[in-house]
Amino acid sequence: MVYRKNPPGFDVLRQLATVRLSGRRGDLAEAALDLQQVQHLLEELEIHQIELELQNEHLNTARVQLEQVLNQSNELYDFAPVGSVLIDADGGITKLNLVAAQLLASERAQLVGNRLGMYVVAAQRAQFNAMLAHARDEQEVQAAEFALQIDGLELLPVQVKAVWIGPEVGWLIALVDVSESRHMEEQLRASEERLTLALKAVGDAVWDWQVSSGEVLISEGYAQLIGTSATVLSMQCSDLMGYVMPDDKEQLMLLMQDCIVGKSDSYRMEHRLQSSDGSVKWVLARGAVVLRSAAGRALHMVGTLVDISQKKQIEADLVTAAQFQRAIFDSISAQIAVLDQDGMVLYTNAAWRSYMSKLGFEESVGQNYLQVLSHFFAVDSPTVAVVAAGMAAIAAGEAPGFYAQEPICCVCGRWWFTVKITSVQDPARRMVVTHEDVSVLKRAELASQTLANVDNLTGAMSRQHFMSLADQELVRSRRYQLPLVVLMLDLDHFKNVNDSYGHPTGDVVLKRFVQTVKGVLRESDLIGRIGGEEFAVLLPNTTPEGGCALANRIIDAVRANPVVFEQQTIAYTVSIGASYLTQQSSFGVMLAESDAALYRAKKSGRDRLEVSWDDSTPRPDDSIRTLSD
Repeated sequence: MVYRKNPPGFDVLRQLATVRLSGRRGDLAEAALDLQQVQHLLEELEIHQIELELQNEHLNTARVQLEQVLNQSNELYDFAPVGSVLIDADGGITKLNLVAAQLLASERAQLVGNRLGMYVVAAQRAQFNAMLAHARDEQEVQAAEFALQIDGLELLPVQVKAVWIGPEVGWLIALVDVSESRHMEEQLRASEERLTLALKAVGDAVWDWQVSSGEVLISEGYAQLIGTSATVLSMQCSDLMGYVMPDDKEQLMLLMQDCIVGKSDSYRMEHRLQSSDGSVKWVLARGAVVLRSAAGRALHMVGTLVDISQKKQIEADLVTAAQFQRAIFDSISAQIAVLDQDGMVLYTNAAWRSYMSKLGFEESVGQNYLQVLSHFFAVDSPTVAVVAAGMAAIAAGEAPGFYAQEPICCVCGRWWFTVKITSVQDPARRMVVTHEDVSVLKRAELASQTLANVDNLTGAMSRQHFMSLADQELVRSRRYQLPLVVLMLDLDHFKNVNDSYGHPTGDVVLKRFVQTVKGVLRESDLIGRIGGEEFAVLLPNTTPEGGCALANRIIDAVRANPVVFEQQTIAYTVSIGASYLTQQSSFGVMLAESDAALYRAKKSGRDRLEVSWDDSTPRPDDSIRTLSD
């Protein structure tokens, strides 16, 4: 806004006055003045000049003060609780405050220049334009209610007041959001209808309060609820508040005060009443304003009380039952988690949480169970896929549950647990997962298997385990037409070692013998203790030549590595019999052939190799690798 300033000094003022005087001289007749009149006239002019200077100073001071007031007014304008819009004579927005911009759901810079009428719902634009014209023609404030239509938003009811400022400015429009008021009016009408029906249906625990006088009319049901005489149906509000338990009274009074001052039109609260006989009852209190003053304060309120003591007792019993169930849930030693139908973990018991914490894992509630398995428990992907298939079958109603056939092992190899998933027969189709930590049992089982599969004295395979693997290797060699050699080994004169040095020394010789043989064998070769000082070696994918070469290497290694024990050097030798896979019906037959060859080696002087085949024995394709390969 541009302000007109007074002339800054005498010279400018004189210049303006001269211009104005020259315009008037044509209308004034010249008059002859004597010297005294001229002096008097000059004195008067000087006095007027001083007066004008003083007026100019006062006007400049007033202008500065006015500008300060206008600046403050602009701040108040922007933050006023009412939307304010200036529109020009064509209806275009020239200025608006923040509230108006919020009502029009856009930035002020984007709104300036737009026609305000375009934001009014199409059916009301003609009425809006007519109101503007009436405000301009009648020079009076015009008010009406319109609905603003903003793209993508619901219709917004606003109260519009328009005043014509003038052609240079246009109209000043005030916008007030009345959506909450209309909403409350609708709620109040609905509440009044419901209240009317309720009063007819219930007929008790009803109150009617004249706020200004404090008098409250209560029904017989209300009197019965607080334990007063049914003949006393008129009381003061302060008396009735005395029946409210002290811990609930403050909140109830705040809700009622909000209704009185117009912050709300109704309230709802559950609180306790202590009746005249000292018993405490829970009630659901509802109240609504049915009449307000012009200033908006409540004049008349009505409401009801409903005894909900039984409902509260049921709720308390349910809480107690839930706590009891939770205590039982947490007392179960198995780790239990409840999942939703999508596999998200909803609840876990104390054992589950403790187990997760012991393993250094974080809480799993809110996470997908399959991700818990793969991420926290580090279960391999194929196992997770099996569990996922079981869960999918449960969710689809195709199976009542899932149970992992074998304990699941973490990738770390240190933890094993069983997994059982059961469907919960409820509408939410939840599932219960049970984990049992069987790590101790599994470790014992593995240790037992190791003891059963390995000869405890020598570290070679046990006879049973060796024979089982040999049978499997025989089947594989036949299927893929691979060569296979079996060696039968026996320590020469081992009885003399036991007789001469004692059985502990004999045991050491057996251990060192197995270590020596393992040092010659390949990773794919197997050695097992058949009995006493007899051992068998299985050489997969090995030709007769390769088998003989390896057997002779074993003989040389045993001869070159006597056992040193308790400052005694014990030299010993080994005899070997070899068999080669041809048409034998079983591995037992091959082992018998090797044993027969071993017998010939013993008869021929020991410390040597004898084979069960001769040059006429059918050989495999020469392309098969030998031991030296």
